[in-house]
Amino acid sequence: MSKPKHPRVLADTEAQVIVSNLRVSPRKLNLVAGLIRNQPASKAVATLTFSKRRIAKDVRKALESAIAN
Repeated sequence: MSKPKHPRVLADTEAQVIVSNLRVSPRKLNLVAGLIRNQPASKAVATLTFSKRRIAKDVRKALESAIAN
């Protein structure tokens, strides 16, 4: 009684990371995500490193985890 299998939605060159228990509003998180959307991974990490927003540290940590996987 498990869920039916679905084909992979992401391309082979894409990665997905799921972070649970992030204590921030979706609106604030979307502001940071908009900064790095459609950027290469190295440039996105650099952008998050020098961002002044508090949530940028957690987003950078999740992005580096996705890069490692």
